[in-house]
Amino acid sequence: MAHDFLLILAAALYFVAAVLLYNSIRKRSNGWRNASFAFAIAGTLLHAGAQYLHWFGGDAPDVSLPHLLSLCALVIMVLLITSTLSRKTLYAAGLVALPIAGGVLLLEWVLPNDVIPLTDASTGTAVHIVSSVLAFGLLSIAGVYAFFVFIIDHFLRRHHLNPLIRTLPPLEVLENLLFKLIAAGFALLTVSLLSGLMFINDIFAQHLVHKTTLSILAWLVFGVLLWGRWRYGWRGSLAVRLTLAGILLLVLSYFGSKLVLEMILGRGWQS
Repeated sequence: MAHDFLLILAAALYFVAAVLLYNSIRKRSNGWRNASFAFAIAGTLLHAGAQYLHWFGGDAPDVSLPHLLSLCALVIMVLLITSTLSRKTLYAAGLVALPIAGGVLLLEWVLPNDVIPLTDASTGTAVHIVSSVLAFGLLSIAGVYAFFVFIIDHFLRRHHLNPLIRTLPPLEVLENLLFKLIAAGFALLTVSLLSGLMFINDIFAQHLVHKTTLSILAWLVFGVLLWGRWRYGWRGSLAVRLTLAGILLLVLSYFGSKLVLEMILGRGWQS
């Protein structure tokens, strides 16, 4: 199947690009970096081809979690590559993004998933589902970057730069990408909330009040974080704590509500 072949090949190119980028950072070599960038571009093009086949290949697109996370990974790779056109390139953050993208593609290939086609969904429902999962995916990946920001910030404050920390991307680069991901996830979360309110007829009858409340709280946390970054230049441990707090609220919203409704109460959101 062409889609699966493109997934495997793109994942392999991403992993090779990550190894080359690691060597470029460790040896401070532009040659290794240029080679890594070339492999990353090739992987991104193949990744985009796989996404095109999935969404526009003929059948109704499947909006289950693995496919939407793959789309999130593609967005991040495009963001990294296009950032090289500006003065503040973010490509060094690919040391984290490339293995994540490769892993997501492999998971999309091997994981069985419950197919969720959009054939019977209204436009509002489709927008809500896609924006919700994309927001969750981007903000979850932002949480991974927040973890690396915390590690680097921790060692910088203690003036303890061991060899492993020296091979990680610069703190400024990771923070810049972190906030770009949060901004994109925040925009998608806004779309998700607005579209959800439009197509949900009775939020209390459909048992979605807890999910909606937690999602709104997460939206507020990320909104405050972005405002603080713009107004006061928030960064470091404060940004990490707020990022993780927002992600925790989203996890409780997406999976906590599902656990309570379907596994404990034995009913779905439609009932």
